[in-house]
Amino acid sequence: MTVAATTPESQIELKQRFQCLAQAWIEQARYLSNTAQMAMLPSYQRIIGMGVYVVPFILEELEREPRQWFWALEAITGENPVPPENAGRVRESAQAWIEWGRRTGHRAS
Repeated sequence: MTVAATTPESQIELKQRFQCLAQAWIEQARYLSNTAQMAMLPSYQRIIGMGVYVVPFILEELEREPRQWFWALEAITGENPVPPENAGRVRESAQAWIEWGRRTGHRAS
């Protein structure tokens, strides 16, 4: 499945909204160690609510700096490409999602 195209203006606005929410989430989650608590933060939930259109932005964030975006990716896509032996390993999980994004057309090679 590939992401449906949006107009350049709406794509820019969507990315800006995502970036604001992502920055808020990073700040709010800074001192949390529990993944479930991180995922329940309002900013993270709003990102999930933005749907499939933000998957490329999340994958871009994972490439830049691996963080706990996996809950959102799984909630949005219904997929989990992380092998069981890499569960809980942030860098390995990030790589699995990035590769998934390339295979599915959500992320450029």
